[in-house]
Amino acid sequence: MGHRQASFRIALLLLGLLDVQTVRAQEAVRLSLSDALAIAERQSPDLAAARAHAAAVGEGAEAARRAGWPRVGLSAGWSYSDIPSAAFAHKLDAGEFTAGDFELSRLNDPSAVSHLGTALAVEAPLDAFGKVQAGARSAAARAQSVAAQVGEGLLDLRLRVVQAYRQAGLARRALEATQHALNGARAREADVQARVEGGAALQADLLRSRARRREREADLAERRGEVRAADAALVRALGAPAGALYEPTDDPPSTTALAGNLDAWTARALANRPALAGTSAAADAARWAVRGADKEKLPDVALWGQLQDNRVSLSGGKRAGAVGVTVRWSAFDPARGNRKAEQDDELRAAELQARAAADQVRLDVEIAWHRAQAARERCAAAAGGAEEGREALRVVRERRQAGIATLTDELETEAASLGAELQELRAAAEAALADAVLERAAGGALTPAPLPAPSTPPPGEGRQATETATTKTIPVGGRAEGPGSLSPGQRPGSPSGARP
Repeated sequence: MGHRQASFRIALLLLGLLDVQTVRAQEAVRLSLSDALAIAERQSPDLAAARAHAAAVGEGAEAARRAGWPRVGLSAGWSYSDIPSAAFAHKLDAGEFTAGDFELSRLNDPSAVSHLGTALAVEAPLDAFGKVQAGARSAAARAQSVAAQVGEGLLDLRLRVVQAYRQAGLARRALEATQHALNGARAREADVQARVEGGAALQADLLRSRARRREREADLAERRGEVRAADAALVRALGAPAGALYEPTDDPPSTTALAGNLDAWTARALANRPALAGTSAAADAARWAVRGADKEKLPDVALWGQLQDNRVSLSGGKRAGAVGVTVRWSAFDPARGNRKAEQDDELRAAELQARAAADQVRLDVEIAWHRAQAARERCAAAAGGAEEGREALRVVRERRQAGIATLTDELETEAASLGAELQELRAAAEAALADAVLERAAGGALTPAPLPAPSTPPPGEGRQATETATTKTIPVGGRAEGPGSLSPGQRPGSPSGARP
């Protein structure tokens, strides 16, 4: 009987080892958080697209700045014509006109003339009224605003990477905890089966143990799906090609106290957030656009010069030149007032957007700061629940084997113990993610504290955790709480399932 029971337990343990390796069947690249951030910044298509757009706007600003530079043009043309006016002008320009060409017969019916003309033209705009400068300053300020948007996009990308990285690590830890719980359920089933065969337990106890084992198998399948989903989210955040697989490797340090008060974090955000620099630059662009609209009623002035070479044969020819000043003025433009009003409205909108952005930054920091504080309190309250849950489960198991406690007591304690460990993992993850959100709101580098490492459970008992965190007690009954990861869109520090 003992040999049969030992063989059955060995088979269950081997099956558990196969289960825990299922998710790791594909070769994964071990990745630290710093490497993940570097990879994302290097190959994210979203960030690359934002940078390309900023580069395009920057080139447009440089083009606007160079609008006041001199322009040089070169043109050349050849013609063969017997049109009287053209033949007369070509000969005259080439210096080939003779007294015989004034005869009426030759003026009215000239011979065809081959003409080669080359012209070199130079035009230098004079920004006498600052119109070019206003346009260039407005374009440069727009380029600065777009560049600031790239900075905000970089912060968003780093936050997504941190969140995906932490979620992937949390999903793996939840899978590991569930796998240990399944191993414990299988060992319990084997023990109860041996007792049933020996007449020391009822068949109903075996059925209940078997039902709990199946429940844990279903939980494990759910955890595997969450690991795959978290891995896919991490690959997307990194901008990696389809089919890539990464495994988070950072050692999880303990959670530390939040440095600084709300006022300090708010001041840091107001000084560092690219969004505020972007809205300020957009307002500057609007101000320069208003100045440019005011100057539309003023004329455009330019200096120009031209050098021509005309010849009716390959040899000879004549060169002549000219210089002058051009003034262009639109005395009446019915749409000028509307364009000026448009720019005035744009300026008011830009200034209000700058104010609204500052208000939003303050709100973001305040919300993130309070959530980070609350997440730390939840993490501190949940700390140690897993260890206490394992100890409670060990005691109840020994009491059941001694005939003092019932199978019901053990099943209820096991469910509460697993739920408590998942809750401890979740609380630690929410604290780390809340730190990342606060750093993002303050315009920081996003280097939040990783998840704390759970302690190693005794062999065969699994890694379970308590359900409640405030009292660190083991509630009785109920299925273990859902996966150890946050759902998509769930805010760090919010209750499980809550969405923004």
